[in-house]
Amino acid sequence: MRWPTLTLCLCLISCSATGRGGALHHPGLRLAELAREADGSGALFTSYRSDGPVRWNQSWPWKLDLSGVAWDKPNTATAITPRHVVMAAHFIRKPGHELVFHDRTGRRHARLVETVVKLRDRGLPSDVAIGLLDQPLPASVRCYPLPEPAADEGASLVGATVLVTEQKRALYFHRVAGIRRNHFRMSFDRELPETRRKALIVGDSGHPSFILSRGELLLVETHTGGGGGSGPFYGSAEIQAKLREVLRELDPAHTFRTVGVDRTTLDDAADGRASTPPSQPVTPGPSPSPATPPAPAVPAPGAPRQPRPRVVRPPGD
Repeated sequence: MRWPTLTLCLCLISCSATGRGGALHHPGLRLAELAREADGSGALFTSYRSDGPVRWNQSWPWKLDLSGVAWDKPNTATAITPRHVVMAAHFIRKPGHELVFHDRTGRRHARLVETVVKLRDRGLPSDVAIGLLDQPLPASVRCYPLPEPAADEGASLVGATVLVTEQKRALYFHRVAGIRRNHFRMSFDRELPETRRKALIVGDSGHPSFILSRGELLLVETHTGGGGGSGPFYGSAEIQAKLREVLRELDPAHTFRTVGVDRTTLDDAADGRASTPPSQPVTPGPSPSPATPPAPAVPAPGAPRQPRPRVVRPPGD
């Protein structure tokens, strides 16, 4: 398969043996602008098969490199180094199971999961599991950096546009609704058409969400909760410290990178906070301790029962 030379120069992304990223996704690209201007399908592939080559969608999704995500099954995994992937701890690929990645040329790269370590088993209550691959991924498959921990614990990210993925291999855009210590929560951007947002459901667990900074996709969350989406915050200093500890144990030759959030993304977040409707307030920074929930209203006799929202929660949480 042959791609235009210019497209390759701009978009063929890699990760090196140390987990460092290669070329930038698209210099100057802004997720907020892409969310407003994207036209056409958000599907990542025009043709997908787990046992052979694929064809990536050459429309707007092609501007973003999602080669570092194993799309072959709903319980997906996301590469943070050539040998380490992160998954939802309640929806993992078990040791011995295969993960299938495809690079930007559509070529298949299969790896086996050797070991899985859940952060909750190492003393940190979090829906994060780390998988060790049997051999490193090639340089043509992207490894995603994490946001550099900030002194405000992510407060300045509230309101920012987030790239959201799900089990049907399509891209959507939500906004950061709140960050509380190790927990990241998203909400729908009501200014976008419905085709650009997705209520997350059972089966979407573990799929990654990203912000874009300095030309790179930064992994910020993997889905635990449904609706607008919520999960562990990968910009948390506490989660990153535990990740480094486990990575050194599994394969000390590889570690993840962190990238600072650029001014473009911070300005987008400020715009998002300013445009939030009064009926849906967004408060940056750690949320206060939850108050005792009010008693549910008693329905009138004969009134239909209201369905409970479907969310994805790990057992025991």
